[in-house]
Amino acid sequence: MAKRQTRRSISVKGITYQRLKNFCEDSGVSVSGYLEQIIADQLDAQNVPVPEKVDPRPTAPSKLEGDEPSIISQHFTF
Repeated sequence: MAKRQTRRSISVKGITYQRLKNFCEDSGVSVSGYLEQIIADQLDAQNVPVPEKVDPRPTAPSKLEGDEPSIISQHFTF
């Protein structure tokens, strides 16, 4: 496993995800691989340059004693 997580997530409607998952299973390809190829093809067609580096995700501020409690949110990804 990589030392640092470099993947990001996107959200899609449940019905879209299910259609995509069904298609990929029937085709014998991974969902992420299929999407990456489609996105790369579209970006290449629009001549969008490939960045030389990827900016790291911002880190959460550390909780210091006496700080107000932070609000924690939950989200679910497929």
